Amino acid sequence: MSDRQIPATNRRKPASICPVRIFSIVLAAGLLLTTVSPAMAWHAVFGLEEPGLQVGWTYQGEKGPESWGDLSPEFAACNGERQSPIDLSGGRRMQYSPLSFRYRSNALSVHNDGRSVRVDVSSGSYMVAGGHEYQLTGFHFHVPGEHRINGVAADMELQLEHRDHRGRIAVVAVPMNVGRRMNSTLSRIWDHIPSGEGQRFYGRQTGINPRFLLPSDHSYFSYVGSLTEPPCTEGVEWFVLAKPVEVDVSYVQKFLRALGPNARPVQPVNGRPVLATLRR
Repeated sequence: MSDRQIPATNRRKPASICPVRIFSIVLAAGLLLTTVSPAMAWHAVFGLEEPGLQVGWTYQGEKGPESWGDLSPEFAACNGERQSPIDLSGGRRMQYSPLSFRYRSNALSVHNDGRSVRVDVSSGSYMVAGGHEYQLTGFHFHVPGEHRINGVAADMELQLEHRDHRGRIAVVAVPMNVGRRMNSTLSRIWDHIPSGEGQRFYGRQTGINPRFLLPSDHSYFSYVGSLTEPPCTEGVEWFVLAKPVEVDVSYVQKFLRALGPNARPVQPVNGRPVLATLRR
């Protein structure tokens, strides 16, 4: 035997994952999911960000909104003909049929992804539009507001994201204008906005209900558009509330300090019908 040969009895076996270790990881993930948000559990157990995190685009500079559609084949829809946001001027008046919001309270789970403040929600909250049910999946904010009503954008815009059982997307946009009114639900979120990109906060004892971020008047404009950020998926049902919520200027100021402006410019309407379902 040469001095470079190793006896079979002394050879190191290939590393393998112990079944007990696998069980421990799965158990840890399960326990975390009962106490923190799913995204936080994914990060804590596996040391990774949650799947599907989009990177490589911005709101300013060379990778800003004008370039989104050319940054990646996955973003090609950003150059489409049915994009959002839009100016909602001239909506065709419809018979009033209010939206119905059935939102539940849940523990606050908020993160700063470098582009917006995003709030996760647990299952069980939904809205009904025209007899059709959409489950609430989360919500986030834009400063200034993205949609315009008669050419005017709100100071801030809340966007509540929903999906139905077929995966179709519906977004409710709530304009928010600066005033003197403090909103207790918004204050709870704002008190825990992470200052750094990628940071998260989960407060098991901090409850919020997005129902209290809505105005009492649910009059709205509706049209078919897209997500307002890459991949700009089209076919999104938009419901933009007509009456703004009043918020204290400190909310807008803190958002801008943490993230800066994050509004996509308005897109061409391209002949799409805009409907105005307004309470008389």
